[in-house]
Amino acid sequence: MSNADVYRPNSNLVFGGFGTVMSALFIWSSFYQGGATTIVTSTCIAGAVIACIYTFLLRPKVTFYDEGLVITNPVEKITIGWADVIDLDSRWALTLATKDFTVSAWAATAPGRHHARNIHVNDIKGLDVDLGGSMRSNESPRSDSGASIYRARVRIAKFKNSPGSQSLESKRERELVPLIVGAILVIAAILVNSLGH
Repeated sequence: MSNADVYRPNSNLVFGGFGTVMSALFIWSSFYQGGATTIVTSTCIAGAVIACIYTFLLRPKVTFYDEGLVITNPVEKITIGWADVIDLDSRWALTLATKDFTVSAWAATAPGRHHARNIHVNDIKGLDVDLGGSMRSNESPRSDSGASIYRARVRIAKFKNSPGSQSLESKRERELVPLIVGAILVIAAILVNSLGH
């Protein structure tokens, strides 16, 4: 895999950072309420919250390569080679279809309906949209779905224009470790709290 380009919305990083700081403050406040049971319980709960923040906000991303892309969703990692892509859409999110499966990227969702009013002529320069033409709001380069579908189209065109290029092997893999860690921490918090009182 060569020429990697990782796409992850900046808003997810902001919300993830805010949630992590709030969890750290939750642990810090437990030191003032006293008792080892309270501190351990608070730490386990904050750890479970951080595991959820990682799973649903920080983990989702789309990594583009010359040979294909890797979509990392909360509990799944999907590798798709450019040769296997049958359809590409961004109506609700960046969605790729192969002959075996169709998958959407959590990190590249489409904007709300009011975003169409914010598309400016400067946003579409170089995107092969005529001045009198139109663009769907989900393909605007300011939206997560638009920025990622543009990257995918550029990579697919480059792949098709390079005879003999190798394509990634398309596959899906489940990755449940972050959710399992969060569930274990919640169970630990319940056990510590019930046995400590």
